[in-house]
Amino acid sequence: MSLEDVRTAAEALLRNVVMDRTTDAATLEQPIPVLGPAGEVDSWFVALTTEEGILGFLQLERDLTLHRYSAFDRPPPASAWLDAGAIEERAQAAAAEGDELGEPVLTYRGNRDRLTWRVPIRNRPGAIYVAGDYVDVSLPAT
Repeated sequence: MSLEDVRTAAEALLRNVVMDRTTDAATLEQPIPVLGPAGEVDSWFVALTTEEGILGFLQLERDLTLHRYSAFDRPPPASAWLDAGAIEERAQAAAAEGDELGEPVLTYRGNRDRLTWRVPIRNRPGAIYVAGDYVDVSLPAT
């Protein structure tokens, strides 16, 4: 399945599911895979943006059916969810001195609807989770 297949499915769902007129001038962004605990593609995240930020997103199942559409009450900046560099900066600000961070991957914590970026800490067990402005350092219990 290609990113173009995901995008085409998202466009069709957008027309049939989202009834908010503010989305008429919005842009569907590049689909991002949501990875499950074992690193497999669990679903797809397709953001809907304007100059003001992210209006909402479609989350598509692996078979490209709709899992959900979610809208933000106050659109966050697109960079909060779509810019890997901005996500890495927020993670780095929360990291301990000497932490070496890996590449962020979009995943979820517990419930599949709790999307978050996971930034692994490469030189010790743990990860930093970034969801918009929220940042959480998760380390194993000692």
